[in-house]
Amino acid sequence: MDTFLINTQDKSFDILIVDDDHSVVMALRNVLNDLGRVRFAQNAVQAFEMISDISPDLILLDIDLPDKNGLDICRDLKKEPDTSDIPVLFITSQVGATLEREVFSCGGADYISKPLNPYVVAARVNTHLNYRHLIIELNKMAMRDGLTGVNNRRSLDEKLKIEYKRSFRDKTPLTVAMIDVDEFKKYNDYFGHIEGDECLKRIASTIQLCGRRPADFIARYGGEEFVLILPNTDKNGAYEILTHLLQMIAQLNIEHTPEAKYDHVTVSVGYSTFSPEETTQDDADDKALLSFADKALFQAKQQGRDQICYL
Repeated sequence: MDTFLINTQDKSFDILIVDDDHSVVMALRNVLNDLGRVRFAQNAVQAFEMISDISPDLILLDIDLPDKNGLDICRDLKKEPDTSDIPVLFITSQVGATLEREVFSCGGADYISKPLNPYVVAARVNTHLNYRHLIIELNKMAMRDGLTGVNNRRSLDEKLKIEYKRSFRDKTPLTVAMIDVDEFKKYNDYFGHIEGDECLKRIASTIQLCGRRPADFIARYGGEEFVLILPNTDKNGAYEILTHLLQMIAQLNIEHTPEAKYDHVTVSVGYSTFSPEETTQDDADDKALLSFADKALFQAKQQGRDQICYL
């Protein structure tokens, strides 16, 4: 069975077993302990609480739970962006074509029949964990900007939608800032594209240091523009963060071209804050928030650069 074991020194997975049969839970624990951290839930309520807390890498789910059908639980998970990509393997004593159709139609990744065969359980769980790991790594590569290493435009679009929905649901403020390197074309023309690339890398790293909270998100919007998403941050809180950013950029002391307004590289910032209590569901629009930040950035440019504007 060792053939199917993941190298846990390199990967650490969270596996959630949802089953009200104690003997099944113990059997699964004995099989899966070498594959990751194994957690348990006996019903749907406990399962959703644990999923919210630990965001498991894989769920083994009994179809027949005391408080909710496992197929319905899977459908609920697949509706939510935060849980839709978690592989769900059903545990069932049922067999037949009807079961297979129901499992896959609700978004299940696979099913394991009772009585459980330890070899089969280890093999299937390991296969789906490895597959998930590879998908995550590929998605990370697809969501990264090749030059600076921060998130790219595609990643930004997805993240903004998620954070906007979360902000509206939790009634917490959401701030979006657009950051532009001032007179960057002049910099590129004078120092060359290699130095220009290095300049962008240093700016991106500095923005990352500024937006260092776990929920903060930075992306390269295009060219010399970056976007910083600050969840649960109001107008005043964002201003403090962005003011600190301008100070950190100044401390880099990157020499600018003699034709530039300032002798060192600066950035202009425009930002806007979404306040859920002032917006109805019909008026909610994540793209509008980004548009307001873009207009504020234009205003900062018009007023002389190296400053912050709010709209």
